[in-house]
Order: sequence, then C-alpha cells, then structure tokens
Amino acid sequence: MLDSSEVKQVALAVGFDDCGIARADALGEEEFPLDHWLSEGHHGELHYMERNAAMRRDPRLLLPGAKSVICVVSAYPPPSRGECGGIAAYARQRDYHTAIKSMLRSLQQRLGIEGKLCCDTVPISDKLWASHAGLGWIGRHSLLITPRWGTWVNLGEIVTTEQCTAYSQATAQRAAHCGSCHRCVDACPNHALDSLFDATRCTAYYTTHHPRPMPTTLNPSGYTLGCDLCQLACPHNQKYLTGDKQ
Repeated sequence: MLDSSEVKQVALAVGFDDCGIARADALGEEEFPLDHWLSEGHHGELHYMERNAAMRRDPRLLLPGAKSVICVVSAYPPPSRGECGGIAAYARQRDYHTAIKSMLRSLQQRLGIEGKLCCDTVPISDKLWASHAGLGWIGRHSLLITPRWGTWVNLGEIVTTEQCTAYSQATAQRAAHCGSCHRCVDACPNHALDSLFDATRCTAYYTTHHPRPMPTTLNPSGYTLGCDLCQLACPHNQKYLTGDKQ
C-alpha cells in the first residue's frame, strides 16, 4: 500500500508543483456528460474522443484492477495582463508532454509501482480526476482552476493498481466557485462556452494539433496557436497575471 504523504513528497521532488490522489471509481454521466457532448457533435473532427469513451469515464477499463489515480500539476507562466493574440501561454514553453511524461516516469520509478502514465495521449478525463484528487475545481470554461495557479497548469496522471493510505477530498465544483460569473463565456467571441463547451467554435480547435481552416464567421482574435481569452477573463486568474504589455 502506498503512503499518500510519501507519494506527494516524491511528486514534488521530481519537479511537479502539486499532487493529489483519487480513488479509481467510475465517473457518472451527470458529472461527465461525454455521451451527450458527443451526440451534439461538439467534438467536431476530434474523432479520438469517440474512441474508448467508456475508458475515459472509468480508469479500471484503462488499467484492469486500477485502484488509484495519482494526479499531478505542472504550472506554467501566464501571459502578461492585457496581452491577447499570438501564441497561447502554454505553447510558449517546451513541449509539456515530454516534460510531464519524463517526470511521471521518475515518480513511478521512485515509488516502485506499476501503472499507466497519462498525459493527453491516453483516454482519461484528466481535469475531472484532478478535481477528484482535490487539486482544484472545474470552471464554467471547462478548465481546471487550481487555488494556487488558477488555470495556468498542465496535468498528468499515473493510474495504478496500488491502494493508498488516504485519498484526497474533491473540492466543490463550479456552482460554488463560479456562481453567477460568466466572464469567460462573454470573453469568447465565437460563443464556444454558451452551454456545453463546443470545440468547433473554439479558436484552439482550428490552430492546434491538426490545424484546419477556420470558418470566416469565427474570429480568432489574433491567435495563431491556441487561445487564452477565456483564461484571461477568469477572475480566479487575475492575481497570476504579470504587468501590462508594453
């Protein structure tokens, strides 16, 4: 059995900024309405979201016998206050997939455990598991908001068959933290956040991974890779922004 305190200490030692551990239970449709989201076509041409949909909801299908999901956070520098356009903040750093996978591997080796390393390329609902692990909550913009770094974080997980001595308590969800705030919704010129997040109306959908022509009816707001508009508008992010852009 893994000692939860030790897991967190080792995670920080290998370079992560925070760590939490969730019990590997299945997510319900009410919490994670993936089937409805897919049926509405909000994923567009992201066909990988259709594959292994059940696995995204239940880590025990990803790794038979899974008992724990070790969730980690890696913070990155936010843009300057008032900055808009160009390259999104996360993409200005070195490839986070490589960095996080390397740190996950180090964490796995130091703990001496078997498990599945996850960072974007594995069908797991990383934001929801991070919230279950007590690392933050899901905002109206569909992103994880952490108490210490806002949304300016990348995520990773180790799904393992090991049990832990204690599991983190999930923080309150959007209703408690976002309340009546709709700043992120209002900040998107393409109405991608009007209800369920609609990837086909998000600038990042057209400018990342496999770039595709953006409809002339949509406004990229000067972004050529990714988009930070909803994050820049989020009240939980304001204290992390640096001085005004010159």
